[in-house]
Amino acid sequence: MAINIDPVTGLQNASLAPAKTGGGQDMSSVDFMKLIIAQMRNQNPLDPQSDSDFMAQMAQFEALNQSKAATQTLKVLQGLSELGNAAGLIGRTVTGRQVSAIGIARDSVARERFGAVYSLLTTSQKSEVNLDDRVQAAIADAENAGAEVTGLVDRVLVGPDGIPVLSVNGKVIDQFTISEVR
Repeated sequence: MAINIDPVTGLQNASLAPAKTGGGQDMSSVDFMKLIIAQMRNQNPLDPQSDSDFMAQMAQFEALNQSKAATQTLKVLQGLSELGNAAGLIGRTVTGRQVSAIGIARDSVARERFGAVYSLLTTSQKSEVNLDDRVQAAIADAENAGAEVTGLVDRVLVGPDGIPVLSVNGKVIDQFTISEVR
């Protein structure tokens, strides 16, 4: 068993799993508390930071966390709004641009066969999904992405990215490219 040294506290910790560094990682509350502890340990004893300074930092961090939570809530509401708008087009005739349906076909087949999204499947399961006729048809039709399609919306699909799209005559249309609704 490897013994890791916590880079902030300098303590040995057998259960510490060093975080993978990445450009877009957000600071967690644990990271923030480690930073505060390190700041307290390494402050100048002749000129220590006041308690109010630490409280101000904690208040700023809490405000940041609340802002992140509000952003996540807005994203969920936007997704629900997009899904509701798409569902409102079922049974209507629309004109819009076709998008590649490969990801949607893969996820649909993966859920049907294995009960999971394509990205979570094993390599052999992914191979099986890719051999399915629906996925092969989507791959063959991918060259038509961007073509204009007019027809009756028969259902709403959700892509691997979570964005709702429309199924029209077996083609997948991005609802944000719709130029006409009848």
